[in-house]
Amino acid sequence: MNYLSVENISKAYGERVLFDNVSFGINKDQKIAFIAKNGSGKTTIMNMITGSDEPDTGQIVLRKGINMAFCRKIITYKTN
Repeated sequence: MNYLSVENISKAYGERVLFDNVSFGINKDQKIAFIAKNGSGKTTIMNMITGSDEPDTGQIVLRKGINMAFCRKIITYKTN
């Protein structure tokens, strides 16, 4: 049984389509990774999964009783 189902989601900003008709599920104890070019929508998908953004089409269903969190990577550059 899926803990999370992403069903036919799409996202565009104006004429720029990040992704279209994306679907996948995540089951208990499963680990996933998004690997793609910069600007292709990886962070946008994570924002949708955690509820801080909405897809233009499709739906994201989180199984009842599941809590979702997203730990952003923060890069700090040290300059002299």
